Parts: sequence; structure tokens; C-alpha cells
Amino acid sequence: MKSLWTAVVAAFSTFSVFPTPRIEWDEFSLKNVLAALPLVGAAVGGFLCLYFWLSGLLELPAILSAVVFTILPVALSGGIHMDGFADTVDALSSHAEPEKKRAILKDPHCGAFAVIGVGCYLLSYFGLCAALPLDWKTVGLLCITHVLSRAVGALLSLLPSGSETGMQRAFRDSASKGSVWILIAWTVLALGGAAVLSPLAAGGMLLAGAAVFLWVRHTANKQFGGMSGDLAGAGVTLSAIAMLLMLVLTERAVSLWF
Repeated sequence: MKSLWTAVVAAFSTFSVFPTPRIEWDEFSLKNVLAALPLVGAAVGGFLCLYFWLSGLLELPAILSAVVFTILPVALSGGIHMDGFADTVDALSSHAEPEKKRAILKDPHCGAFAVIGVGCYLLSYFGLCAALPLDWKTVGLLCITHVLSRAVGALLSLLPSGSETGMQRAFRDSASKGSVWILIAWTVLALGGAAVLSPLAAGGMLLAGAAVFLWVRHTANKQFGGMSGDLAGAGVTLSAIAMLLMLVLTERAVSLWF
């Protein structure tokens, strides 16, 4: 039980700003940190639900909810996944050779294309949140997207690396053989919860997550020569907005046609 706890704490300390106790990383926590990543998404979803409950008590305007639903997940993750997205946009915009693209991923400086990409992403995410009908069902589905998107990112992190060093390479090399099955179990559990709320939305989220996974895997192999932590972070952000888009479309379809 103690080893399981250290793996969960390791995931929260690495992929979020949630305060965590100081732990000594052991072999078990290193092997299972990726398998525990969807729990961080569940915690993010919990805070979104808490805000939605408070906004109802205070009768806050719906537009403010769209702002919070956009900013809070980025803030609670410490921007780690958005940083990967920004670096990926910069690297892909260079149209350089794979080796040069990998160097851009590691460059701590932020280029113009990264700023443009992040701005467009946040504006698009905000617009989609504003288009959601604000009720407990849709907020619950939105929370589930944060679990599923981190499962997508963790599964991407288990793919072959394009570099001999880096966080993704270290986690992949140390990951247990059961990590994939744990992440699949997380995915099935989250999709099952989504299906209870809306079978159509659950199907759309599954298609969106699978499409992003396949695209990032293809892009990593073709453009970078393998996976990296930044590409996995881009997978988290892209799958989150793709699932949100499917959630908006399916909710609109239900309201218009059913």
C-alpha cells in the first residue's frame, strides 16, 4: 500500500501543482507513475465540479464558468502539458529535419509560433466551453475528458523514444509491463462513466482520443524520429480539446434532433 501511495504522490508532484508530501522515489513509483497520471485528471475534474457548485450558489454568470473551465486545468497542471504543446508547435513550424526539431523541443525559449498556437488553443477551448449547456451532466462529462486525455498522454509516453535522454525516456524505460493495461482500465472506466451520462458523447470522446493518439504517434515517428515528453504533453492538450469539441457537437445534436 505504501508503494502504491508513493506512485500516486509521484504522479501528482510531477504533473500538477497540488501540494504533496516529500517522498523517496523507489522502483515501484518510477514504474507506475504514468499509470497513476489519470488520477491527476480526476483531481482536476473534482475542482471543476467544486467551482460549478459554488458558481450555482453565488449565481455567477455562465461566461465566467467558461473562463474558469479553460484556465483552471492549465493552472492546476502547472502548465506542463501546455508547455509540451507550445514546444511541439514551435518544432513543427520550423519545417526542419527531425534532429533539429528535437533540439527545438528541448530549447527553453518560446518562439512566436508557440505563442500563437497557445493563444489560439486557449481561445478555442474557451469558445467551446461557452457553447456547453451548463448542467451537472455536461460538467461531469467535461471532467471525464481530463481523465481520458491524461490516459492518452500516458499511453503515448510508453511509445518508443526519439532520444536517449529525457523524462519520457526515463519513465518509458522504467514503466512496468502492466502500465498499459492499467491505463486501458482507466480509459474503460472513464468511458463507462461517460456512457452512463451520455452514450453519444462517450462514443465521440472515444473517437477523438483515438484520433489524437494515432496522429501524435504518426507525427512523432515521421517528424521527430520517436516520442518525447513534449509530444506526449501535446497529446494531452490536443485530446482534451478534441474531446471537448465532440462533447459540444454531441450535445448540440441531441438538443436539435432528439
